[in-house]
Amino acid sequence: MREIELPLPGRDLSYRLVIEPGLRHRLGPLLSPFRFPPQVVVISDRRVARLYSAEVLGSLTAAGLTPVLLTTPPGERAKAWGVVPRLARELLARGTHRRTPVIALGGGVVGDLAGFLASIFMRGLPFIQVPTTLLAMVDAAIGGKTAINLPEGKNLLGTFHQPRMVVIDPEFLRTLPRAERLNGLAEVLKAGFIRDRDLLARLDAAGAGVFGDEAELTDTIYRAAAIKAQVVSQDERESDFRRILNFGHTLGHGLEQASRFRLPHGRAVAWGMVAALTLSERLAGLAPAEAEWGRRLICGFDLCRPLPELNPEAVMAALRLDKKRQETGVPFVLLPRLGATVIRDGVPLDLVAAVLGKILGEGARGFS
Repeated sequence: MREIELPLPGRDLSYRLVIEPGLRHRLGPLLSPFRFPPQVVVISDRRVARLYSAEVLGSLTAAGLTPVLLTTPPGERAKAWGVVPRLARELLARGTHRRTPVIALGGGVVGDLAGFLASIFMRGLPFIQVPTTLLAMVDAAIGGKTAINLPEGKNLLGTFHQPRMVVIDPEFLRTLPRAERLNGLAEVLKAGFIRDRDLLARLDAAGAGVFGDEAELTDTIYRAAAIKAQVVSQDERESDFRRILNFGHTLGHGLEQASRFRLPHGRAVAWGMVAALTLSERLAGLAPAEAEWGRRLICGFDLCRPLPELNPEAVMAALRLDKKRQETGVPFVLLPRLGATVIRDGVPLDLVAAVLGKILGEGARGFS
């Protein structure tokens, strides 16, 4: 079993990420050192629950725990304010108290929602992440960000609530649809772009075959998760350094919002990274050949398929509502070289709009 220790800055506190195929069958023993009370609450979406809740609940039960399963609809619609009080009332009805742990069994949506609920219910419940998507394994489940959406934008209501442990079982990915694997691969590529050019080269060599080699996939998850953990351990609450994790996300979130979330997160971030590479050429000195290789790498994993028809004004309106926006413009994470970052605060909106126009033109037909 591979482990990553994630110490939290300024606090005598850390937690572990554990990674190994088959860990869902050993979840109960993994939680034993925490000495939780018998009742544990497992929150999952209905699709994941049908596939894996029996195995996970069985492991918890065999360890002497009493699991309660609560389910939500799949997809972003679960990250709505109306879902939160419904789940909170279910917790009350089950006799949940402040030592009752909440286990998020699912992708990033479930992790965000369950973590948000755990952070505010009775001023905070212990929280365990069991991510079932590649995106959650390498990004969303690590670092303590929780959130729900508002009609005006994504993740506008949120907290920082660190998990006690992140349990990563790559075998979950066997039943993950191809589109969701690609969603997660965008985040793996992001990790390489910001911190590890060798990871990019390794992905370039492996291609889609990475998903057919369990050892290679486990190591890829480990490397990408370790990058996320290293960043969080230096900046827990995104005061400065952690902002590098937003590479590709500033414009990506705008594309998601303008599409009313019809555009999957991974493809939105992929197009956001394509745009950020172009901005990096103009504003950060990234060599054109490096930018072109980066764009080809992203699109080589089928992440640059045609975009739905989007109104550029709707994308720009979403950027203006972005919680990271500043008075002088929008901050962008850019690359002076692959594997290194610089943050440019206040990138002018007219320049962003020009690059957006190019992206929407390319995105209408797919990058070539």
